Amino acid sequence: MSDLRSYPRANVNWRAAVLVAPGRIVPAKILNFSGNGIQLQCSVALKEKQIYQMMMEVPQQRDASQRTQVVCRADCLYTILSGSEYRAGMKYFDVPYEHEGLLASWGGRTVAAA
Repeated sequence: MSDLRSYPRANVNWRAAVLVAPGRIVPAKILNFSGNGIQLQCSVALKEKQIYQMMMEVPQQRDASQRTQVVCRADCLYTILSGSEYRAGMKYFDVPYEHEGLLASWGGRTVAAA
């Protein structure tokens, strides 16, 4: 079976957090990252077609101990139950200009606000 995605995915293990309701932030883990999206794992089912404020802790390519908290927004494309947690496919956007180079180093691209 071939992968027909337009951007290759990198398997990663990054910390993240998602604002699921006013005042309620849920920790998450980014499992893979690509030029147009991420897959994350968290303890709650995110709602499809909803936009979330989130943070990804992205390491530098040359020194993984150097991590940057990248705040962006993401549109939830799907959510599935995986074991005792949920996996969600997210399309990220509204990446701050100063973090575009960091995401590009991982094969990402930034997307203007929806």
